[in-house]
Amino acid sequence: MPLANGLIIRAVFDRLSGHAPAGLGVWTLVGLLLGAQLLPQLVLFGANAAWNAFAYAMEAMLRRNILGFLVAAPGPKRLPASVGDMVSRFRDDAQAVVWFVEAWVDLSGLIVFTLGALAIMASINPAIAAVAAAPMVLIVFLTNHLALRIHHYRRINREATARVTGFIGETFGAVQAIQVASAEARMLRRLEVLNDARRKAAINDQIFNAMLDTVSNNMGRIGLGLVLLISAGALRQGSFTVGDFTLFVAYTGFASVGPQWIGRLLARRRTAAVSIGRMEAVLEGAAPYALTAGRVGLTPIADPAEPLETLVARGLTSTYPGTGRGIEDVGFSLRRGSLTVIAGEVGAGKTTLIKALIGLIPIQAGDILWNGAPVADPASFMIPPRCAYTAQAPRLFSESLRDNLLMGLGETDEAVTRAITLAILDEDLAGMDGGLDTMVGSRGVTLSGGQLQRAAAARMFLRAADLMILDDASSALDVRTEQLFWSRLLDGGARTCLAVSHRPEAYRRADEIILLSHGRVEARGTLESLLETSVTFRQTWRDITHAGEAR
Repeated sequence: MPLANGLIIRAVFDRLSGHAPAGLGVWTLVGLLLGAQLLPQLVLFGANAAWNAFAYAMEAMLRRNILGFLVAAPGPKRLPASVGDMVSRFRDDAQAVVWFVEAWVDLSGLIVFTLGALAIMASINPAIAAVAAAPMVLIVFLTNHLALRIHHYRRINREATARVTGFIGETFGAVQAIQVASAEARMLRRLEVLNDARRKAAINDQIFNAMLDTVSNNMGRIGLGLVLLISAGALRQGSFTVGDFTLFVAYTGFASVGPQWIGRLLARRRTAAVSIGRMEAVLEGAAPYALTAGRVGLTPIADPAEPLETLVARGLTSTYPGTGRGIEDVGFSLRRGSLTVIAGEVGAGKTTLIKALIGLIPIQAGDILWNGAPVADPASFMIPPRCAYTAQAPRLFSESLRDNLLMGLGETDEAVTRAITLAILDEDLAGMDGGLDTMVGSRGVTLSGGQLQRAAAARMFLRAADLMILDDASSALDVRTEQLFWSRLLDGGARTCLAVSHRPEAYRRADEIILLSHGRVEARGTLESLLETSVTFRQTWRDITHAGEAR
């Protein structure tokens, strides 16, 4: 459209000066000029609407693919950075990629115009056209020469920002610890140090990019000045018409922003490279191009038609890199309707075994068999409705108790009430002013430790899974509540449970106890048999029973 605009302006001034082609009147040319001015505005309105829709959809796609991979893709997942840093990757890095695409959109149209304008100008005066193109070549060379410095400053800025957001997130999550340690002033000083480092990094990044942008912009203005000087000389010599001069002014004025946009694109390319690298680090182990895939990580839940009859683990080995700690060559079997309890001292590998079984950490060796069939990917297989899990330190959201239990399930309040009763949370619920609509606060801060555990258990019961796994889920319960908990859980013998526990009530009700020591199975059997045959277990039993009496 600017190409047509320049040609019309040229024809107008040639006509006014007596050099217009025959058959085109001044008013006809004025009408064409108005059309050339108005039509781009109408197109621009629609283009802005289309761009905004595309840009927001692109940001949403990047963020959704990262989140989808983290929560649903096969295999164990670990965040490569702090929660605050992850928020920065979701927010700032996704936006930086969109800005890079925006620069491409603007520059691609400008390139089409510039090539057409140079061709038209070259047909009139090749020397002046060459002068108009020179700044673009220079700015490409300059930006490429400074590319590594752009990349360096942007990476430092992103990392400094991530440290600040991560520290703020961790501070909000540890308010009580800060208060207990009277560390408020020291935390603020630490935040000031991080903010100061971020400020310096941001200033370096912005100054360098602004300087490059200024050089690019002025390079275009210098080119425009040279074109005007040479054109004015040609005009005086009579080799230029007034129309030619106005065409060169119109084209060069528009094309003079070309160097600025070229520099901006090349700078944003380096910024986008940093951002894409940070986002791809989250998608470790994903398929190529997963970041921009239409769908990623949404593994469908397999048909639960075959209920659990037996679960067998053979030779499970899962160790933590650098420490060698974990589990090694652990095996056991569960049958439907049984309670199996994993026992052992602190650091014996109990929680590691549970996490390896359900795919939260990788397995280096071993097999898991569900009804005799091998489980290829525990992370995508050991989920509801096959398996439900209550962690040792359960997490709740800053939402209502109902929302924390359902987490999107469409169950009725009757189903929620049944799960609460099963988790021995009914009496506590009756004492809550808001009932199921009670807001539990960040990470369930308004609930006691025992209420938090039982709320997590109720969430597990709502999944109606074939296998229920509990990691020390009754450690914060008093004796009476714990007895009720296990009684209701095992009522009728219909539920299959695998539990980590160090409480006597769980051992008394267990069909089998697996005793771990230093990551290996030391003994297994019923409570009576282990008390007879295992010195280690007898000591464990004495310790926990004495602790129970003291409590």
